[in-house]
Amino acid sequence: MAVSVRSLEQALAPSIPALAGVPEPFRVLDVDGYQPELSAAELVEMYRWMVFGRQLDARGLQLQRQGRVGVWGPLIGQEAAQVGLGQAMRSGDWIFPSYREVITLLMQGLDLIDLFAYYRGLYWPAEPVTSGVFPIQIVIGDQSLHAVGAGIGFALQHQPRAAVGVIGDGATSQGDFLEALNFSGVFNAQTVLFVQNNQWAISMPRSRQTASQTIAQKGLAQGVTGVLVDGNDVLAVHAVSDWALQRARSGEGPTLVEALTYRIGAHTTADDPRRYQPPDEIEHWRGRDPLTRFRAYLEGRGLWDEDAEQETAQAALARIDAAVAEAESRPTPSLETYIEAAR
Repeated sequence: MAVSVRSLEQALAPSIPALAGVPEPFRVLDVDGYQPELSAAELVEMYRWMVFGRQLDARGLQLQRQGRVGVWGPLIGQEAAQVGLGQAMRSGDWIFPSYREVITLLMQGLDLIDLFAYYRGLYWPAEPVTSGVFPIQIVIGDQSLHAVGAGIGFALQHQPRAAVGVIGDGATSQGDFLEALNFSGVFNAQTVLFVQNNQWAISMPRSRQTASQTIAQKGLAQGVTGVLVDGNDVLAVHAVSDWALQRARSGEGPTLVEALTYRIGAHTTADDPRRYQPPDEIEHWRGRDPLTRFRAYLEGRGLWDEDAEQETAQAALARIDAAVAEAESRPTPSLETYIEAAR
């Protein structure tokens, strides 16, 4: 059964903040009566990306510990948020990421070899205007301004495209985010601001970042529609992202999406989360592992089994290791090359 945009809007209604009350996160898994507008092949492909992301994260951590890449931002536990968004984006959309959205970037066409070369300290390989994949932003929250600026440009040029700014919950405490949110509403930007709320901004818990009950409700004062979604439910994230992106492309307005998830691993490889994250909290969220939940759904539909799991994981590791070897074979560019790239 396909789900129309109108019926999806009705389903999303409890997850859109009002002036009073806390919205319920929109979810699909574990909920009866909702069927995704995706083919069996698309569902399986989404899960393959999630498995790939889990393997990539493990290998990225190993490479950093071995001194073969400079830093790594773990993404374990956030695969559903990244894949759900990536599946909803189209060619021609632009993405302005932080340092944790590597799955989404690869889904948008960033070459895996180039990604590892970048993490080895080489310059950003993609041509952003052509690829739609803009450089990883280290300065917290700045990409929200870039995404809104691009979304305003798309609106002025009447282009059926969307600009996505992906940020963490900590970035919503920055002035850049609030200014971007305000401008997006004023200029009706064709933008989706996608917040991966993983509960921690390095060692600062969500409860110490804002007194707001949700991040999604921050759009209310700026005239921007906000939606709260279960960020560990890949089907829910896809549905909300697809809806928000369609709104943006058609000029119906920007959307602030809060994907409620959890950072199982460290903030980066320079961090020791054992010093501040409660072990029982981590274990609680491990029980909501996005891969486990989606795999159970696929197995229930007869679309997945243990053989497929093992084959996919092994293929992912082989692809990753081949890309690492190729990236490490590339020579370090001369200083002049870096200066040219910056012009």
